Amino acid sequence: MYRLFDDLAHRYDLHTPPEHYRHDHAFVLEQAAALGSPCRMLDVGCGTGVLVEKARRAGIVATGLDASQAMVRVAEGRSGQGAAAVCRMQDIDEEAAYDLVVSLSWTLNYCADRADLLDVLRRLHRALRSEGRILLQVAHAAHVNGRLMEDREAGPGGEPDDVGFFYRFVGLDGDDLPMRAEYVYVCKSLNELLYEQHLLRMTDARVVAECAQQAGFAEVEVYDSWRRDPLHGSPSPFVSAVKRSSPR
Repeated sequence: MYRLFDDLAHRYDLHTPPEHYRHDHAFVLEQAAALGSPCRMLDVGCGTGVLVEKARRAGIVATGLDASQAMVRVAEGRSGQGAAAVCRMQDIDEEAAYDLVVSLSWTLNYCADRADLLDVLRRLHRALRSEGRILLQVAHAAHVNGRLMEDREAGPGGEPDDVGFFYRFVGLDGDDLPMRAEYVYVCKSLNELLYEQHLLRMTDARVVAECAQQAGFAEVEVYDSWRRDPLHGSPSPFVSAVKRSSPR
């Protein structure tokens, strides 16, 4: 488990505020609303549970899963006991339980290889009801440039520019299309500093789309962003697909 998601899970919303994801979350809620009410939604890799909280407020029957017990504790602190559970995506074993399965922020790219990704997608397919959908935000290494980027946020006591988050993404050579993500978190008032590298795999949205088709999904589409525009420049596109009850 990476420390960014474990030891420092309680700091995650400090350096990456929920507001950063407002457009992506609005896109998910729009998709959920289109599936009718009540929509049952699963957030895979739910993190601190921000999307689960928003979905529940919108009348969606939403739950989250995360491999990090620390993240799940934060999520349950936000939305109550049972809002999230500790579970690896490789261990999802439900059948026809959800109308929408969502996975944001590159969670799927922590799969070990193509076989692992295919297994996870088949599990998501089985977990969906007929006509249910997946909405997956994945990394696309072809659109990363290795440039160092920086976010500054207020500290826990409201101190301006107290928190810094520095990050860059570098595409690597390899058969499983890997990418390295480098993260630095600092908080001056708390005297905290973290640096770590994350290895992401299968970082080609088109390959993820191919795997979704192999897993049984239909109408597989790749969007550059929450705007649903064609893939052209985003390092963080969406893969959308549906589980059909019968071939069309």
